[in-house]
Amino acid sequence: MAKIAVTGSSGLIGRELVKQLKDLGHELVEIDIEINQTTHDIAHAEAARQLTAGSHGIVHLAAVSRVAEAQEHPLRTWASNVTGTHNILDAALQRKAADRPWVIHASSREVYGNQPQVAISEDTPMTPLNIYGRSKAAGESMVYGAQDAGGNISILRFANVYGDIYDYSDRVIPAFSRAAVDGTPLRVDDAGTCMDFTHVVDVSRGVAKVVELLMNGESDLPPIHFATGTGTTLGELARMAVAASNNNCELNEVEKREASVSCFIGDPTRAQALLGWTHQTPLQTGFTEMVEAFKQSSN
Repeated sequence: MAKIAVTGSSGLIGRELVKQLKDLGHELVEIDIEINQTTHDIAHAEAARQLTAGSHGIVHLAAVSRVAEAQEHPLRTWASNVTGTHNILDAALQRKAADRPWVIHASSREVYGNQPQVAISEDTPMTPLNIYGRSKAAGESMVYGAQDAGGNISILRFANVYGDIYDYSDRVIPAFSRAAVDGTPLRVDDAGTCMDFTHVVDVSRGVAKVVELLMNGESDLPPIHFATGTGTTLGELARMAVAASNNNCELNEVEKREASVSCFIGDPTRAQALLGWTHQTPLQTGFTEMVEAFKQSSN
């Protein structure tokens, strides 16, 4: 078993991944500004170096992870997503070659932007539309440079991850499932927007599979995204919420937010071929579980 540092350990994916890796017997170093805003801020190079010292591997999840927040706070986003990534990669590369940790860099489907094809593969050119997507593309560019310098670094791209009621309340599935319980109106930002929703347990299971490969000496993995291969429009998701509601939620459709991707459906072929990974949680099941969890939390 290994000592693994996880940045962004208090986030949606971080919480579930830490649990899964602990269950596998690994020693976890949890790194998140929610733990300590000063000593756990990886935008500071020395903090990144000290927190990851002695680790066999680093899973780098920490980021400003919402498009709207990134658009509102571009400098903070760049500091977290780009400077923070630079510091993590630099901390890994500064160590002697025999002692260097492998690194998993968390990227996003936002790097693809809007694409004409339906099932988007990992080889699709990056054309990000927004600050968040551009910051993730910049992070990936640094990864390639670090690989050229001898680092064993893998890029994983996440789609629309959900599955925890303690996620940000303004993300669409937590917002819709909470509205289904409370019977409050649903804000639908362009009912035709299409997303590939992947459950956090499934995504974390995929990350754990990559950890296992890297622990066994694998290197030079290509970028991998975790996606179901199935798209769901926000209109369809809203109807799912109405069906789950005892109060017949009112739908309020508004115009699509600026710089938002209109559709992403990922091709899961590479994850299945390299990792044996497929998603196991249908959206209907995951959404129903979220509704029930909100009901329990309200009791």
